[in-house]
Amino acid sequence: MGRPLWALSGHEEHGPEFDLETTAQWQIRDAVRTLLAPDTGVLVEDAVLVVDEMVANALEHGSAPWRCRLTVRADPARLRVEVDDSGPGEPRLRTPDVDGGRGLLVIDRLASSWGVSRYVRFKTVWAELPLDRPHLPPVTAAP
Repeated sequence: MGRPLWALSGHEEHGPEFDLETTAQWQIRDAVRTLLAPDTGVLVEDAVLVVDEMVANALEHGSAPWRCRLTVRADPARLRVEVDDSGPGEPRLRTPDVDGGRGLLVIDRLASSWGVSRYVRFKTVWAELPLDRPHLPPVTAAP
């Protein structure tokens, strides 16, 4: 298997940006997999899950305009996800119940760090996932 695209680049960081009002969530999931290709397995699917939860949280709890940036940083190797929205609320961990509360818990468990940066007209929720941790193969169902 070849090295992932992010490992081949001489650039310190790179990645796509999405307008969440015009981009479907499946397109963003595909972009994460493409950005981390040819890697597969738990590390990539963890990244997909974190990005998916962050986007879903912004769309559900925030206000337009919404943007998502995926940035790969080389030293140390990590994926940084940033999602902007103009909603006044702050993300907070809570005990999951029938109404939700699992999204940020998933992000907290899978990301090495996450936080919120507040600006005058919007906030950015960000998370970072290490890309240099041991790669586990995908789990396959038993026959």
